[in-house]
Amino acid sequence: MAVWMRALLVATAAVAPALVLPGGGSGAGGALAQTIDAELDPDAPVALVADEIDYDTTTRELVASGNVEVYYGERTLTADRLIYNDATGRIRAEGNLVLRDPTGVTLFAEFADLDAELKDGILKGAQSVLDRYSRLSAVEARRVDDRYNILSRAVYSACEVCADEPTPLWRIRARQVIHDQENRIIHYEDARLEVFGVPVLWTPYFSHPDPTVERASGFLTPSVSSSAENYGYGVKLPYFLVIDEQTDLTLTPFVTTNDGIVGELEFRRAFETGNLFFKGSAVRSDFTGDRELHGHVDSEGLFRAFDSFDWGWDVKFASDDAYLAYFDFSNEDRLTSELFASSYSRDGFFDISTARFQSLRDDEPAGQIPFVIPDMAARYEFDDPLAGGRIGAFMNSQGLLRTNGEDTGRISFGLDWERELLLPVGLALKGFAEIRGDAFFIGDSDDPDQDPTAFRFAPLIGVEARYPFVSDASTGGFEGITQVIEPVAQFILAPYGGNDDDIPNEDSLITEFDETALFDRSHFNGYDRVEEGPRFNLGLRYALYSDFGLDFDATVGRVLRFDEETAFSEGSGLDGMASDWVGAWSASYDPYVTVSQRIRVADDGLEVTRNEAELGLRFGQVGFDLQYVFLEADPDEGADDDREELFTRARWNVTDEWSVNGFLRRDIERREWVSLGGGVRFANECCSVTAFVRRSFTDQENVSAGTSFGITVELFTLGGTGFGG
Repeated sequence: MAVWMRALLVATAAVAPALVLPGGGSGAGGALAQTIDAELDPDAPVALVADEIDYDTTTRELVASGNVEVYYGERTLTADRLIYNDATGRIRAEGNLVLRDPTGVTLFAEFADLDAELKDGILKGAQSVLDRYSRLSAVEARRVDDRYNILSRAVYSACEVCADEPTPLWRIRARQVIHDQENRIIHYEDARLEVFGVPVLWTPYFSHPDPTVERASGFLTPSVSSSAENYGYGVKLPYFLVIDEQTDLTLTPFVTTNDGIVGELEFRRAFETGNLFFKGSAVRSDFTGDRELHGHVDSEGLFRAFDSFDWGWDVKFASDDAYLAYFDFSNEDRLTSELFASSYSRDGFFDISTARFQSLRDDEPAGQIPFVIPDMAARYEFDDPLAGGRIGAFMNSQGLLRTNGEDTGRISFGLDWERELLLPVGLALKGFAEIRGDAFFIGDSDDPDQDPTAFRFAPLIGVEARYPFVSDASTGGFEGITQVIEPVAQFILAPYGGNDDDIPNEDSLITEFDETALFDRSHFNGYDRVEEGPRFNLGLRYALYSDFGLDFDATVGRVLRFDEETAFSEGSGLDGMASDWVGAWSASYDPYVTVSQRIRVADDGLEVTRNEAELGLRFGQVGFDLQYVFLEADPDEGADDDREELFTRARWNVTDEWSVNGFLRRDIERREWVSLGGGVRFANECCSVTAFVRRSFTDQENVSAGTSFGITVELFTLGGTGFGG
């Protein structure tokens, strides 16, 4: 259709809003420019803008030159020179030619022969810009049906090029490329992949979504791996299926040389109120000595009902202890499956869950691992204060069932109160109180004298005082430095006799005592045990802050009692009349150095029972981290031996594109390595390549220790692949 071009020949007011011909002109175009003096209407369907326009009545050709701009709806064409033939209805454009369509694709060319609607035509020396980096270049391109860009002898790449480096890191050359803009797919015929200009792969045909597509069905890039001691060599070829805008499915055959084909499945679905995820695998293999069906399941879901009520699940299961590690799915040694619901608001919360635990460790019998049916916790804080302080009500319950062992249950109810005061002298006081009642239920006990029920009343009352002293430059400190010294004393009054032998202990077996728990009102982690008797929790904190990046913080303290405490294990640091000393300090000189330490020291002989230290260094592109851990043996908590370990890792960003890293972990107590490894990574705007090697020195049942390595290559906009062993 050439109506809009013919409009140039009619100088009437009717066409004036759709046409602007600025600048001086000659011939018919000059006359029109003198007649039509209107601003370009942005809503006009068609328009032509140029420095000069001429019309030859003999050849019926309109010639526009100098900053030519053509607008046809949402399509635009810019060029140095344009010739429109009224007889044929064709446009020829040349010089700095740019064609933009409604989808956002931009075509650059040296010459174009187009129809008057800018939908169909031929372009010479064409280049199609798909996004910020991705480009298609061709000797010749054809525009068909306002949908297809057909490029001959074409090149595709997502890499930037410049005059100094005209060859991209990677590119695809093809005899013909068809870009389907409606379906957003790029098709290649007789294509080859080149790296640094060298051909490395050829295929008669392949396709991929264009860079504007976020999700599309099709095969994902394969990966190759090996585990000589376990499944041998393996190849994965995933197929991704888009079911709808909210749902997709990935099917992956994992072909191994030792164990046949492992089938993998991953399903995802999004809803208006939440989402779910399911992943699983299955294989018929004899890696455990019998050719049976083995597999695993990993599923998660989270949904919201009403304004503040959430519910969901997290299910994990493996058919065999060694399955996940054998096929390189995971190194987890305990799996937790949970069904939960919760509601949180300004005034409180409610939480209920039920759980199943699966141990993958060799030394944990399955029959003694409990099922949680269920675990509940709730709290509500009242708006009206009591004696000037906040008052809250809480409950907590837990039920545990075992197929081969004791079943237990507990329900707890309580009230607590707290009020804070800041005196004019700077002393901060906090008063608090709590009353709690617990009921316990015991079944299938091995002890014939065990009562099936037990009850406990556990009140406490206390006060806490903090008196910070602050010194800065205005009060005699060093210039640019602020120092804080804060002594803290907490006194708690509680009765004795709260831990009767008839009361089972399920949730308070392991106690973490460090400076962060120093002022806890109970140093047990759960409800089954209560801390008995009156006691003082005492601590001292010192902090230094500077304006030039140097900071320091240190805390030290302990617990003092009026009588022996026997409910804690000997290795917890909390037994006896006086606890171990706990302390921690950290220092940093931003952004170069950070160092910290947590330490626990026994009162008897000042023996170190726990020591955790970390060092971090950052100098330009180099980073280094060192971690040291020592934990004294505590047989009551299942640790029969001392544990001492060293872990270090380092990273060097050699350039903006190259980086190297490495790590090692050593068991100092046993004088043996646990694991070590390292890697190299290259990444720029169009690809990334990562290579690694790791060595594990730990054997598991049916899973052998060994060395693994791998290389992952990702070509941005095309996907990635990897292989390893």
